[in-house]
Amino acid sequence: MRLTMLFLSSILLLSGCRQQGYDRQSLIALGTVCTIQLPAGTNPKVYDQVQKAIDTVDGELSRTKDSSQIAILNKEKQAVLSDDVLALLEEGIEVAEKTDGAFDPAIGALTDMWAIATDHPRVPSEEEIRGADTNWRHIRIAGNLVTIPSNMEIDLGAIGKGYAADRIKKTLWENGITSALVNLGGNIYAIGEKQGGDPWVIGLRDPNGSEGQAFITIQVRDLSLVTSGAYERNFTQDGVTYHHILDRKSGYPAESDLSSASIIGPSSTLCDALSTSVFVLGSEKGMELVESLSGYACVLVKKDGTILFSHGFPYPYQLVKHVSG
Repeated sequence: MRLTMLFLSSILLLSGCRQQGYDRQSLIALGTVCTIQLPAGTNPKVYDQVQKAIDTVDGELSRTKDSSQIAILNKEKQAVLSDDVLALLEEGIEVAEKTDGAFDPAIGALTDMWAIATDHPRVPSEEEIRGADTNWRHIRIAGNLVTIPSNMEIDLGAIGKGYAADRIKKTLWENGITSALVNLGGNIYAIGEKQGGDPWVIGLRDPNGSEGQAFITIQVRDLSLVTSGAYERNFTQDGVTYHHILDRKSGYPAESDLSSASIIGPSSTLCDALSTSVFVLGSEKGMELVESLSGYACVLVKKDGTILFSHGFPYPYQLVKHVSG
């Protein structure tokens, strides 16, 4: 068994890693490298507040930290959640309803079985897969008290980095900072615009190319951009490669016609959930989903190299290279 890739950024920050006129700090959190760029001369206490926001999210949602609310819920099968974590879970349930489970906050038992984000990924047995309850409709909520079946686990990892990015934006706005670049392992929030009024320029990685190679650059202002792709985390066993985006209906990695799905919109939380949903749904149903939502757009790359844009794609872009199939 060979772990081929664990955490890899799907989105590239162009115009240089360090933006002119900005200072940058990085930290390890949420299972990835988080990089924050704020205007030069920003009070160091603001970075401390940003780190506190990230640590708070990690402490609330982590499935591996025994003290987190989600870890307690998964262990005890019942827990009183804070208002913020409950709201996030309810948003995940709403997306699950809208996508018929393409995004599923109750997928944690499958996540554990496959263990793709660990050093020991494996292919679970059919019996194990059938024994997991991944039906989000079985989650019971009464006030802030959440109860789940004994064979269910909650996993908000596919929405957590987006949630953290939104929390960081709120923290920065509260400190009067309206121009910043947040990169949580490839989940981007381009807050406001660059100093001087130019848009942020974001590059999307070629899913079939080498790391660090963009196939398109997109200009955005005050928007999040999140990508999901089969190449991000995967492992090979007995000559078969398995990726980390699981389909609750089959219990296996999603068999999609897409190599990557990139979502742009004002809520990084929703962009995060949508990128997973669209990948699982595939190009046709995924495009229909995005185009049904006001204020959201997408760039999809099919396995044959075809690039698809949502109708009326509103952001200036430049294709850098052809995407091979």
